[in-house]
Amino acid sequence: MSAPPRAPARSEARRRPAGRRSRSLATLLGAGALAAAALVTAPLGAAPTVWARALDPEADHRAALIAQADALLARYNRLRRSPLLERVEEIGPLWLREARALYERAGAATSRDHAVRLRYADILESLGDVQSAAANLEALLRIHPPAPARAEAWHALAVCYARLGRYADEIKAYDEALALEPHTGSRALLLANQAEAFMVLGDITSAVDGYRAALATLGSLDMFRYGVTTLWGLAVALDRSGDLEGAIEHIRLARTYDRNDQQIHGSGWFYVPPYDEAWYAALGHWAAARSADLDERAGWYQQAVDAWASYIARAPASDHWVPLARARRAQCEKERAETLRRQRKPPAPAAARRR
Repeated sequence: MSAPPRAPARSEARRRPAGRRSRSLATLLGAGALAAAALVTAPLGAAPTVWARALDPEADHRAALIAQADALLARYNRLRRSPLLERVEEIGPLWLREARALYERAGAATSRDHAVRLRYADILESLGDVQSAAANLEALLRIHPPAPARAEAWHALAVCYARLGRYADEIKAYDEALALEPHTGSRALLLANQAEAFMVLGDITSAVDGYRAALATLGSLDMFRYGVTTLWGLAVALDRSGDLEGAIEHIRLARTYDRNDQQIHGSGWFYVPPYDEAWYAALGHWAAARSADLDERAGWYQQAVDAWASYIARAPASDHWVPLARARRAQCEKERAETLRRQRKPPAPAAARRR
């Protein structure tokens, strides 16, 4: 069987510091999502009365600013779904910064509309101001909004804590979100992200258990949306637990849903720590080598060896997975050498093959 084709190469500048899922604006603000988000806490009913306007004469002005910002976010999301990556890089940050300014002029950080505050925090996180995003989410949670808004806020806060390296706080935030989230797909996402945090802390048993719990919640159709990256995370956790064969098998399974590895190269996926990207790449190339035809196999092994070398070079001395990475690189080199030996070996004579 030939190796799965590689996804189109992307420069690091075109990706967010990419193994866990984030609540980015690109994923949250799909078609109609802004309207749905507004329904989380926005009151239903008629337009504000004359008396309401008299009590808060700036309300209409604030609403107009928010509407302008939301229109920018909708345009940004449409652009993010397009293949025009250069335009996303060029225009996207400008629109986000403009939306941020409009939200701040509207007093979004202290808005009584919890959905507005959630979107404002998402903008901050997407622009890289993660500390401010976390502070705004913490402030929102202190006023104890309704359960749907709390679930969203805890999820967003967990992602912020991941980016800030506050992994113990991240795990607790996911526990809070899980206590409020009833939907299967969202729970799978939360469980898988929490498993990533356990893995960063070196708790491989909890990581494996978390990934398996996430997969156990998913039906066949949900696997295409939520299961692929979870299978990849489980593969890394299994490898670090000493089960290389199980790791490769789970990558093969992930590729039955996503042959070209598009999901782990997507903009809603980031690695913690960033150099963990090399570990995922190494296992992916290794799995491809094991499945490839003999004449293609050595090339895939070389890519795996190079990825292991990248992990070793980028990881700090304190990283407790470096010794295993060295052992995996040596094992990959051995399998590559065996492949080259088999490629050079002439085929057996026909008479000998018939015995």
